[in-house]
Order: sequence, then C-alpha cells, then structure tokens
Amino acid sequence: MTMNVVDQETARRPVTGIDHARIGVSDLEVARDTFTRLGFTVAPRGRHIGWGTANYTIVFPDDYVELLGIVDGSQYVSDLDEFLAGGDGLYKIRLGTEDASQLADWLNGLGYPAQPTRDLGRLIGYADGEQTLRFKLVPLPAELTPGLQLDAFHHLTADLLRRPDLLSHPNGAHAIAEVTVVMESLDGVREGYGTLFGADAIRGDVRRGALSVATGNGTLLFVTPKAFPKRHYDVALDTTLSLPRLAALTLAVRDPKATALYLSGQQIEYEREPDGTVLVSAEQACGVLLEFGWGSES
Repeated sequence: MTMNVVDQETARRPVTGIDHARIGVSDLEVARDTFTRLGFTVAPRGRHIGWGTANYTIVFPDDYVELLGIVDGSQYVSDLDEFLAGGDGLYKIRLGTEDASQLADWLNGLGYPAQPTRDLGRLIGYADGEQTLRFKLVPLPAELTPGLQLDAFHHLTADLLRRPDLLSHPNGAHAIAEVTVVMESLDGVREGYGTLFGADAIRGDVRRGALSVATGNGTLLFVTPKAFPKRHYDVALDTTLSLPRLAALTLAVRDPKATALYLSGQQIEYEREPDGTVLVSAEQACGVLLEFGWGSES
C-alpha cells in the first residue's frame, strides 16, 4: 500500500505515534474484571520493577491499553496517587519510538536538550513462566506537548508483550484509533505537535475549538470544553475536573454491530450512534468514555 504524505513524513521522524493509553484505577482487580466483561483479553498482572505500581494490559498489534494501579504506596508511584484522588480515569498516554538514542539526538538537534533516557522493567507472570519486559523511556519537552505530559517508549522486548494469544479480543477491538484531550485553550498545539509529527499531520480550526494530530499510529484530538460534546455525540463533559485532561478513548473494531451484540450479551448498557459507533459510559469503564468505531486492520 502506498503511504500518503502524512505517513511518509511521520515515517522519517523518531516518534512513531501512540504507543499506549494508561487508565489509572484504584482497584486493579475490579478494573481487570470490568474490562474482561467489556470483551477484552487481559494479560496477566505485571509489576513495575522498583516502583510501587502494577498493571494489567490489553494488547493490540501496534499499541495497547494499560490498567495501572498502586500496590505499594511507600515506593515511587509518579503522580498516580494525586490523579486517583479525583477518581479512576484516563491517566496518561505514551508515544512510541523505535530508537531512544536517535530520538534524544533529534531533540538535541532541535534545540531541546534531552532529559536522561530511563531504563524501565516490568515482571509479568505468564502461564509458562515469569518474564521481564524491558523498555527505554525518553521524556519529551513540555514545549512540544501542550496539554499532555508525554514520554516516548522504546520497547526492547516487544515479542514478550505481544504474545499471539493476547491479541484477539471478543469485542473485536484491535487498535487505539483516537485519544481526546480537553483544554481551555488550544494555544501551542499546532506548533508543538507539528514539530513532533510534521505540519501536514495537523488538521482542524482553533476557532472551532478542535485540532487533530495524525501521529502515524492513532490520532490525538484536542478540543475545548465547548467543542467536546460536538465531537463526542453530545456526551456532557464533567465540569468538576480540572483541565487539561484526557477525556475519551476511541478504539477501532472490525464491526461495531458485532461489538454491540457482544456487549448486549454481557448485559452492558451502551448507546449506538447513527454512524455505527458504540459508546460505553465512563461509569461502566473505570472512568473512561469508551467509543468503539469502524477501523480496518492492517
């Protein structure tokens, strides 16, 4: 398949798009049961080495969703404890890179001194034995990522993460299609993310309160509070939570009708929109507005 202009441009850049979406949860076991009932194949529990956090993951061929919780508050938990004080929900996203060193050099070349690359590890107990997943993390400068605190993830053991038995999900989901960020003002979005992904990756109009960023693997949608319902089927935004914040996660499925039938079988309430998109409320998905929409598998 021939890549379009945006694809060709992003392919030359060391940031490869959305790597994973992180959902902060107060009870990991409840979250696992919730997302299993929603039709996801959930990987065995993992524990971050040297941190006080653990997770369950929902793995797709090119990205994944992470259910993240605190298991030892005496150890480092980043700011997850502060986030969870406001309830469960979409906590952060991480971008991807295929070469952490190349990305650091690229940032330095742009005049953004790269922060030290961090080595991370996670222990996960698969049925056939415990494995250690390894990663490198590159913090991204705030000037390039308005509205989000972003890192780029370099997987050193991707084969251990994306085991074939974990890639198929009963609800048909196979990719992160879009993540929505709500901001009071979209100032700096076009310039910052245009540097990361190229000017041609940015679409939309600040005056209409919406800018989308084609990352090469999923879309980042930045909207104002007023524009959020217009882009999300008139769902009301919780005005009690501070901005900026992540507000919705859209997943690609093979057939939304089949997804709806599956959810019906699990007695999960949902709404079906005229374009076929299936909406599951934040109350039923650990604080995350979930949208299941059309998406072809590569």
